[in-house]
Amino acid sequence: MSAQVSRKTRQRAATDVSRVTFVIQAENRGDVLARVVILFHRLNVDIAALYLVRRRASETMRISVTVEADRERAKRMEAHLYKVVSVVSVKIENRTRELADLTNQGEPRVRSN
Repeated sequence: MSAQVSRKTRQRAATDVSRVTFVIQAENRGDVLARVVILFHRLNVDIAALYLVRRRASETMRISVTVEADRERAKRMEAHLYKVVSVVSVKIENRTRELADLTNQGEPRVRSN
């Protein structure tokens, strides 16, 4: 019986879904936004909000994507985002402390070329 209780506890912990915002720094190229949206489509993730800040003179742009996900899925999505060609860094922002700990004290990971 104790094995059943621990399974239920594990299932309940794994399904803690909350809003997660990915702040993506990428090269200022026209196809990056399409690549990011297609990635979330392929992962079967509904996008709740999407913001883009793109300045003409700048070499980078900032894309902010908000989705519903649990901690594990958010980490997998972050890993997939680094596979997009022009993505430089990804930072996970969340209102819960649990997912904020995943981002190494709020510092974005930067992909080295």
